[in-house]
Amino acid sequence: MSDIENKINVPRLSHEMVGNCKLLTDRYHILQHLPKNGKGIEIGVLGGDWSQHLLDITEPSELVLGDTFNSNDYPHKNRFKKGNHEAYIKNKFESYGDKVKVKKGLSWNTMAEFPDHYFDWMYIDAAHDYESVKKDLAQCLRVLKPNGFLVMNDYIMFDHFTNEEYGVVQATNEFMLANNFEMLYFALHPEMFCDVLIRKIGV
Repeated sequence: MSDIENKINVPRLSHEMVGNCKLLTDRYHILQHLPKNGKGIEIGVLGGDWSQHLLDITEPSELVLGDTFNSNDYPHKNRFKKGNHEAYIKNKFESYGDKVKVKKGLSWNTMAEFPDHYFDWMYIDAAHDYESVKKDLAQCLRVLKPNGFLVMNDYIMFDHFTNEEYGVVQATNEFMLANNFEMLYFALHPEMFCDVLIRKIGV
């Protein structure tokens, strides 16, 4: 084991947990493997660009968009500021009516509003520090259906643009080991901010 593995303490997944995993060229292809006409949630929305892909490809019966809605847009797009972030998203998806529900708040608090085993799939792209991801995953386990799909965005150890350590890999691997989940798809990203799709083994 290398010095860096000792320092970060990344749990190793068993062969059973990755034996069925397939490599995909990008995260867009992951959406092809989510069930259509299901109830889904995206945690971490920003400008709603990915939300639109979720709607177009998965054709959900219900899509929840959860975010703190306290962010400025990407500088090169500059579509909204912190003060009108939530309004921008609500206006963007207004035409979908009750199919799209916008929820403002911390990610784990938003998920806590829903009953057990509510979602067919979940897409998690909220805070990336270890403790926050652990809190998100604890709620995911409760609100995800037993045969549901969970997608973790930014499955990477370190953000090489912001020089920030991420806890997504550690927290996700711990979650998989503790709850008997397997990785079904690993989607590449040009800068290696990869996505993984996981589901409970044997369902």
